[in-house]
Amino acid sequence: MAQATKVKVFEREATGLVRELTPLDVALLNFAILGFLFTLFFTVAIIPLIGGNYLIGFLLTGGLSLSLLYTYYSFHLAMPRSGGDYVFLSRTLSPALGFVGNASFILVLLVYTGITGVTIQTTGFAIGFALLGSLLHSSSISGMSGFFDTSTASLILGTIEILGLSLPAIFGRRAYFRLQNVIYIIVFIAAIIMILLFLTSTNAAFQSAFNSYSASYANTPNYYQKVMTQAQANGWSAPSQSSLYGTLLLVPIISIFGTSFISSTYVGGEIRRPSKSSLQGMMIAMIFAFILAAVFIGALYNTVGFNFLSALDFQAASGTLAIPVTPYANFLALLLTHNSIIIAFVIIAGILQMAIYIPGYYYMASRSLLAYSFDGILPKRVSNVHPKYHTPVVAILIIAVLSEISLILLNIPYTSAKIYLFSTVLTWYDAIFPMMLVGIAGIIFPFRKKDLFESSPAKSRIAGIPVMSITGIITVIFTGMIAYLELTNSVYAANTSLGIEFVVGSVVVLFAIYFVAKVVRKHQGQPLDLVFGEIPPE
Repeated sequence: MAQATKVKVFEREATGLVRELTPLDVALLNFAILGFLFTLFFTVAIIPLIGGNYLIGFLLTGGLSLSLLYTYYSFHLAMPRSGGDYVFLSRTLSPALGFVGNASFILVLLVYTGITGVTIQTTGFAIGFALLGSLLHSSSISGMSGFFDTSTASLILGTIEILGLSLPAIFGRRAYFRLQNVIYIIVFIAAIIMILLFLTSTNAAFQSAFNSYSASYANTPNYYQKVMTQAQANGWSAPSQSSLYGTLLLVPIISIFGTSFISSTYVGGEIRRPSKSSLQGMMIAMIFAFILAAVFIGALYNTVGFNFLSALDFQAASGTLAIPVTPYANFLALLLTHNSIIIAFVIIAGILQMAIYIPGYYYMASRSLLAYSFDGILPKRVSNVHPKYHTPVVAILIIAVLSEISLILLNIPYTSAKIYLFSTVLTWYDAIFPMMLVGIAGIIFPFRKKDLFESSPAKSRIAGIPVMSITGIITVIFTGMIAYLELTNSVYAANTSLGIEFVVGSVVVLFAIYFVAKVVRKHQGQPLDLVFGEIPPE
């Protein structure tokens, strides 16, 4: 009797990736994708315009974020493979939703890569030369800051950074993670230095430093007060810090500190001892990020003054400030010292932190491309892994080229403040695709994939109800809240017709890519449906 021929579902029986990432690697990869200082400066620029109680905002958002992370963590324990929510969703809800959800997150981070190619220059080099010139009383050094705030500098230097930083991702764990971990030690030291500068200064000392710096530009000895006076004349009024609704409006902004910590699940096939490494690298690391950010903001408010920050951000957004530098939080902190070593250290830390995001994104996003290729959505060559470095080189190069295109498209003559505001359009996109979908999948996974759930370390229950389902429900509420608030409030600049068209168009294109791939594979005699019935190999 003839034996039935076993259909070959996957191109090969192993990905070629190696499980070697430690809890520290996982935690700092999530921090790298978060871009801690970048996100902190963005948050500080937005919160004073909204008002509300930032401490309650952090506590509320932190609790909701932990539910989101636990849902991802549970999926990761059940299916510890590279590709993250692509694998979770495609094996639980539907292959099309898995691809569109995961590719949406990759696309959003691709846009941020282009933005990073701009902000390294505008928040790093430009502010650095402006402060050094002021400290050394050198107009020539200060004048150099103007070059770095131009589209020419953003395009030329951004291209060098975006293409050159593909090398650490290509050369594997030792090259990338050693560099990443050293840089983030420097970043945390810089954040603590800025906190100490605020805590050891008074509001009067800050006013004096700010006025001294601004005098030659604003033609007034008290520009601190004039900023608020001019802002009031332009329609600004200080928002309430006790407003309950204002506090709720902070959730989408603060949520970035939480949602970014799902990133490590995208390299899940390379994490050693996932139950320990992901618990520490996702949830515990996120709590640390929340605490550090909240302390920074509290110190900033105490020394600089909430009302002044609100007026300053208002004037910066309208382009009516007299000073030549966009007043991000690092600029405000460094006004409080004349120590050139401290100034240089903090500025370099900010530049390095933004730069390490680029290879971190390549490392993470290339694993999604590898997963798509393994399943047959992309050509098989994309999943090739270098035998020495254990990295998907072709996938990394594709991401690098797409990042350069992102830089070119985003290198338009807007101010850096407007670029920050543009990035908020993408927050609610991520909240729906993929995070809300993962919440829905988390609710039903213990029942739809019962055997897989029961055999995993994620099978915990409360009163007989799977914890994963409970956190899945909270995740849907959390992500729905983000999307609703951002789409119904213009303060985020996230409900513009351009932003909505971008999201709808992106989703349509990604669905089209999936279904075209499905038709092509069917004609080739390799139906995709067979693939999604199994978990990908390690």
